[in-house]
Amino acid sequence: MSKLFKYITYLPEFEKDKKKLLKRFRTLAEDLETFINVQLKLFHKFGIDNGAVEHINDLGITKPGSLQVP
Repeated sequence: MSKLFKYITYLPEFEKDKKKLLKRFRTLAEDLETFINVQLKLFHKFGIDNGAVEHINDLGITKPGSLQVP
């Protein structure tokens, strides 16, 4: 996975869905890696908000310092 962040945590619900989606969309793993390396780097490392990242409330994410990808 990406070297930009110390670690990336996926929600368990996403892991289950991702497993199914990887079978249907062969480029999904590469697409997620690109998203993390480009968009999340802009947003979390450089503070540039180009409107591509949406905060979703009530996901149970309690550590804003750690990156959790829904």
